Amino acid sequence: MKKTKDILFVAAQLVLFGLYAIAPSIILFPVNRALKFAGILTSTSGVVIILVSIFQIRRSLTPFPSPVKSGKLITTGLYGYIRHPIYSGIILAAAGYGVQAGDISKIAITLLLILLFYFKSQYEEKMLMAFYNDYKQYRSHTYRFFPFL
Repeated sequence: MKKTKDILFVAAQLVLFGLYAIAPSIILFPVNRALKFAGILTSTSGVVIILVSIFQIRRSLTPFPSPVKSGKLITTGLYGYIRHPIYSGIILAAAGYGVQAGDISKIAITLLLILLFYFKSQYEEKMLMAFYNDYKQYRSHTYRFFPFL
């Protein structure tokens, strides 16, 4: 049985994903060629990071903050540098698409996703520290979402 907090975090995430997909473009800003290219590059990088991260974590993957009972702590690949690369990839993909589209609504929802992922990852890390004996040490030499941030 999942904890209420787990369900609330995933529900909030799904609501924000849904809003991102259907939010009307209320305020648009002009996007020159360079900014459009940067947005596409950022978005594409985010999708690649998501796919690589999912492949690397495989059986330990869950949308919920609580760890999978038969899971294994992954500390190699992208996880050797950042603790939550899937969240990082989602942030990059959402921000990049919002920029290349010149859509303030999508950028605002991306900011809400960053806030949600920050609190979700804090809660998740408490669960991971209780589940994996070496998580605290792993946490001490990796970044949350992006290297050097």
